[in-house]
Amino acid sequence: MKYTFGAAAVLGTLLLGGVSLSAHHALQAQFDTEKPLSLKGTLSRMEWINPHAYFWFDVKDDKGEVKQWGAETVGPAALRQAGFLRGPASFRIGDTYTFEGFSAKDGGERIFTTAILFADGRKVQIWFGDASGQGGPAGTAPAAR
Repeated sequence: MKYTFGAAAVLGTLLLGGVSLSAHHALQAQFDTEKPLSLKGTLSRMEWINPHAYFWFDVKDDKGEVKQWGAETVGPAALRQAGFLRGPASFRIGDTYTFEGFSAKDGGERIFTTAILFADGRKVQIWFGDASGQGGPAGTAPAAR
């Protein structure tokens, strides 16, 4: 009986661990690395959460209509590695930024961010992958080929 309970506990742990591991998606699952995108907008909200931080910004389209876009980025630790601090020390709600990255596969108003451009002309690269989706966050450039 003691072994049956232990085996069930190990099996349960493995099953639950597998669920959480599969929850972190590959970049190509949601974003099209063949469709680069650059969007300029006004920052309206930020969430520094794991495994990815999110920025929401308002973008005017060709017709003058404002749409809110979501920018998925690397995680908070990688943003700190790139020199960013949480809050107004690095990003201010209401300021204008340009987000560069990859379009959402479903056509929604989302972008996976590879670089952020500031109004003063600074550009900070936060993801160093290649078009195949390989690579990683700031400070982890892909190996030379």
